Amino acid sequence: MAPVLTIAGLKGGVGKTSTAAALACHWSGSRRVLLVDADPNGSAFRWHGRSDAGPGFECVPLARAPQAMARPWDLVLMDTAGGSRDEQRTYAEGSDFVVAPCQVAAGAIEQAADLGGLLQEVGARFGVLLTMVDERRRQDAEKARAVLEGFGLPVLQTQISALSCWPKAEAAGVAVRDARTDSGRPDPGAVRAWQQVTALAAEIEEALG
Repeated sequence: MAPVLTIAGLKGGVGKTSTAAALACHWSGSRRVLLVDADPNGSAFRWHGRSDAGPGFECVPLARAPQAMARPWDLVLMDTAGGSRDEQRTYAEGSDFVVAPCQVAAGAIEQAADLGGLLQEVGARFGVLLTMVDERRRQDAEKARAVLEGFGLPVLQTQISALSCWPKAEAAGVAVRDARTDSGRPDPGAVRAWQQVTALAAEIEEALG
């Protein structure tokens, strides 16, 4: 059975879908990847359908997941909805690894700490991922990391910076490395963002063993 990687969160707007889609794009270059959109808003499923060529992996809503997962995959990613502890617990129990995106903001850190406690209760392997980091204020990310680690939570070394290429990639339904400006030129932050995605994927693979 394919490993299951869940992108989890008790709070919306922290970058779950962007993280899930970016990782799916990365791994689809060498693996058969299925992304399951478990969010009723269908953000990942809509993201997947915006590109005429397709981003290189398959994405299905949760209702179609059982049928899709019966096919052979090398990796299954779950993009979850925020706000439900019971759902997050269920997904965590069926996952090989959980990524918990967290913005560098007090409310998001509190939610990540709450989720981290839940994940520890069920014995899930997981890592908190700092997202939307302002590179001009790296000390804020360092403080957030220290607070989360103070709660005894594992924080991934990779951080995702707040770059303009992320919303552009989402709007076009493409990998963040392929994001373009309004004039059609490659977005100047795309290379930096893709380096971070690559580093994140490598860190997760190491955690998965």
